[in-house]
Amino acid sequence: MQTQRSSKQEWQIIPLTIADQQVHITRSEQLLSETAPGSSPVLYWSQARPAGLVLGFSQKETLRNPLSRMEEDLPVYHRRAGGTAVLVGPDMLGLDVVLPAEHPLVLADVVESYSWFGETWVRALLQLGIPTRIVTPAEAHADRLLARQNETQARETILRRACYASNSSYEVVADQRKVVGLDMIRRRNGSLLQAGVLLSWHSERLAHLLGHTPAEQELLRRELPQRAVGLDTLAQRSITVQEIIQAFEIALQEPDVER
Repeated sequence: MQTQRSSKQEWQIIPLTIADQQVHITRSEQLLSETAPGSSPVLYWSQARPAGLVLGFSQKETLRNPLSRMEEDLPVYHRRAGGTAVLVGPDMLGLDVVLPAEHPLVLADVVESYSWFGETWVRALLQLGIPTRIVTPAEAHADRLLARQNETQARETILRRACYASNSSYEVVADQRKVVGLDMIRRRNGSLLQAGVLLSWHSERLAHLLGHTPAEQELLRRELPQRAVGLDTLAQRSITVQEIIQAFEIALQEPDVER
């Protein structure tokens, strides 16, 4: 484990680990369970191999297209955090941040505890020439209202089987398309914040996995490209994982991160 010094304390950095997604899920839960007063905050970078489908805590595997289970030998995982389905693999970079409960970035307001994370990602991506912005809480609230309106509820229910089809507070978007998704697990001893960075956005496979009928698949195929976007599309080049990691760790050292 490497250690990187910031202006106020040390961050323990676990370099990029490529492994089965269950290894990452288990490791992040272990890191959270081990944090204690006085512990250094931890960054854990990850990518899944093989590719897999990760479902949110309350999701059931029955949301997946039954035919796709027969056609694809794709492992399915469950995370402890909320949200909906995410396709992990070579097109996704994961970052887990573990903070002890007394850390200044752990705020009483759970939603506001995301703010530094999203803002750091915006600064990091700008270093790579990719302008993005955070989703404000007001925008996120409006997005949730949209999903409950009678005229849009059925359509949004299908689209929101995919986590990157909706925006939550302080997630990172380019215009309205999600680039970095966030979630959190909070316990008495600390918090685990997780980010999923879209290196590429191949929505066709996700549409096949989550659409139960031809009409649902067509809806997902048509709309998902408008809901999220990969860094490769925004930069018009392939962005390496190491570039992203370096940019984030530099952005993390900026003074306003340490509150």
